[in-house]
Order: sequence, then structure tokens, then C-alpha cells
Amino acid sequence: MIICNTTYHVECSISGEFIDWMKQEFLPRAIEKGLVSNPRLMRLMGHNEGGACFALQLQAFSLKLLQQWNQEVGKALHQAIIDRFGDKVAGFTTFMEEIPLKC
Repeated sequence: MIICNTTYHVECSISGEFIDWMKQEFLPRAIEKGLVSNPRLMRLMGHNEGGACFALQLQAFSLKLLQQWNQEVGKALHQAIIDRFGDKVAGFTTFMEEIPLKC
């Protein structure tokens, strides 16, 4: 499983609006083509330096599918964040491969 993890730093004054927009606009558009699934939005604890921090994770079955999603959907959603929130939201994305653990 490949995971796309984007960490966002959001100004406190818009954190509620950001969460609502992610739920109502971003996430439905992110998963509508079926290239990624299982969205998870988490608040990072202990990172309150002038704002709130959130991590969004999306799963894909392969790096190829995730790269396709990034080209076809992800770039447009990134621009939508900029258009909606401007410099009140900043983020960075990493692609990660899940390593199964057997304990």
C-alpha cells in the first residue's frame, strides 16, 4: 500500500473553516475517481506555533496510481486550497510505502 501524506499548517482563525472545507469539498473530489481511498484527516498534537497542524492521508494500491492521481486530481486540489485560503494554509506532501509488520 502506498500512502500520500500531506501535512498542513493552518492559521488558527480559519482552522474550523479549513476542516469543514476538507470534509465537504476536498475529500469528495479526492476520492471520486477511485484512484485513492481511505482518507484520514488528523490533527497533530503539540504543534501550535501560530496555527494548527493537520495531516491528510490517502491510500493507493500502487505508486503508479498515486502518481496518476497527483497529476489528474492532486494538482487541481492543491490549487483549490491556494485559491480558497491563500497564504493562511501551507503544506508539504510525502509518498510513503507501508511496510507490513508481523509481531
